Order: sequence, then C-alpha cells, then structure tokens
Amino acid sequence: MRIFRVLNVKILIISDGKYGDRAILVIKKKFPEAELIILEEEDPTIFLDEVILKNDVELAIENADLLISYVRHPDVVMEISSRGKPTILAINLGLGFLNQSLELNPKIIMPISMCNALPDTGIDEIDRYFEKFGNPIYKIKLEYTENNVPIIKNAELIVESPCGASNASIDLILGKEVTPDTFNLFAINIRQECREPVSVLLSHDEMSESSAVKHLLNLLEAIEKEDPSLFLPNTPLGEYAGKRREEFKTKNLKQLF
Repeated sequence: MRIFRVLNVKILIISDGKYGDRAILVIKKKFPEAELIILEEEDPTIFLDEVILKNDVELAIENADLLISYVRHPDVVMEISSRGKPTILAINLGLGFLNQSLELNPKIIMPISMCNALPDTGIDEIDRYFEKFGNPIYKIKLEYTENNVPIIKNAELIVESPCGASNASIDLILGKEVTPDTFNLFAINIRQECREPVSVLLSHDEMSESSAVKHLLNLLEAIEKEDPSLFLPNTPLGEYAGKRREEFKTKNLKQLF
C-alpha cells in the first residue's frame, strides 16, 4: 500500500469560463478547500506575445498544492505550467504541447480524459486527487427477488468523474433489474451529462461516448465481482458485457447504443 507524503491537498481550478464550473462543485465535496478562479477569456487561435497573470491569480497559485487547468489558450496554459506546481491539464492540447510544458515543469500530466485517469503518476498531489476523481470505481450490492432476479440494491461511488456525470446517473440504476436495458439507460445518461472538455484529439461527441463506455464497463466489472455467475459465457449478460468490451477495444464507440 502506497503511503502519501501529502495528506491534505489544496486544489485550485483555473478556468477561462467555459469549463470547470461543475467540477468545482463536485470536487469540493471531497476537497473542501478547493477554489475556482476564472481568467479573462482569450481567443485560442490568436498568439499572445505576453501573458501576465493578475496578482490575485499569482497569489492563488502560490497558495495551492495542485492546479487543475481548464484554460483553453495554449499560451496561458504554458504560463500557468511554468509556475512549477503539480498541474493537471484538463484540456488535452496534444503531445507536442505536453512535451513543451514538461520542459518547464516535470510535475504536469495531461490525461486523455478526466474520467480515465489513475493515481499512478508518482506525483503525490496528483495521485491524491485521482484517488477520488478519475477512472470511475463502483461498489455494488445486489439483492434477489423471489424469482431469483438480481436487483441493484445499492451502488456506491468510490471514484467518480469530476464533472458530476457519475453521480447524476447512479440513481437511475438503483432498484433496477440487472439487464442490458438498465445498462444502456445508464450509459446514455452518462453521455448526456458528460462535461468533458473538447480536446485537440476528439470532438465532444467522441469524448462523451468514451466517457459513457468507460463508466459502463466499470459498472459491469463491479456487478460481476458481486455475482460472477451472471456473466458466464452464453448468458445474456455475459454476451452483452463481452460485446461492450470488444467494441471498446476496437474504439467503435458510435455503434454502442
């Protein structure tokens, strides 16, 4: 078991107003000292000769243990990165940009998506965050009707998505039968609730599809741990789960639901 040197993490979310508003509400539930600061929006297509952060922004950065940037302008993000703080770049600006940023600050990561990240970066502040927010982890409790039909009695989120899509969708499965229809409804709602920032790699539709599939596969895994017999080969749920996993591997996301 890994022992973290950093126990309490003060998080500063930096946004230009487009993303991060919902993340701060979700993150404060587990990191109460988290703060959101909004910068003046800049056109990402226009090169900035100079980036000057206001005094209150500089002070907030200085007082933070971890920065999460939802800023879209590369020049502004690079300036934030240069402050040397452990930093998560929530908007994926591409591998070339990441490599440039790492030359200024080795404590930077840029996940493909914020709900597909694990606490394995080796940077304590970042890993503490990803223990709570990132790759979704569920704990499921089943009960069975008189006809031995499995029902989802309780669903607990151990790790959730920072945009709130996980929490917004979990009530949909409580008390429901363990069937493909229940899972499809869950995944569709995740897709609708997704607030994953658009990256240079994927469109918003592709990001929300990816988020929905990731949540679904992890939910299936949690239910399978609770009752593996439901997912045996040649059973309806076994075939459903196998198909979803194979489609995810081949990235044929738009054909899922």
